[in-house]
Amino acid sequence: MNMRRLLNCCREHRENISLLASGVLPEAEQAPLCEHLAHCAPCRQSYEEMAKLSGELQQWERTEPPVEPGAAFSARWMRSIHAVEAPRRTGLAALTSRCGEWLWPSPLAWGALAAVWVCLLLLQWATPVSRTTASELARSSSSGHISITVAQRQLELSSLLDSLAPPPPPSRPDSPRPHSLRRVESVNT
Repeated sequence: MNMRRLLNCCREHRENISLLASGVLPEAEQAPLCEHLAHCAPCRQSYEEMAKLSGELQQWERTEPPVEPGAAFSARWMRSIHAVEAPRRTGLAALTSRCGEWLWPSPLAWGALAAVWVCLLLLQWATPVSRTTASELARSSSSGHISITVAQRQLELSSLLDSLAPPPPPSRPDSPRPHSLRRVESVNT
């Protein structure tokens, strides 16, 4: 027996099993479901568990007095209903979520996005990279004085930072080298 077909068949009956267990499934749909339950042990076990739970809930409904909600609960309930009906704010997370929902199931959108990326990569490879130095920038721009001033300031700052750097540590006198290194140096020279 094909396992995929069996699982898909059970998936089709899952909602009807819960409706049958609670006693609200129309009679026209009960016959095919009962036939499926006769042949499928996992669905039959699921039905028995749901029927037991449904029976306990129906027994509780008959024995317990009805509970009336208080005014505070009713007010909270109404606020939550109105909050759902109110238009949502569009934040970055909401926008990202909406874009994800829009793009994920759409192969056309993914294809268009891939085409845009390919075009951008081709444009990047096709355009030559030209690097201009500060002096070339100063000559070509109309505000050359400002560019030269910025370059001068950078040189002044770098020289100032170099002067503030701590002096190098004093050098240690050479320690005697091991005999193995002496032999290597004498052979090389």
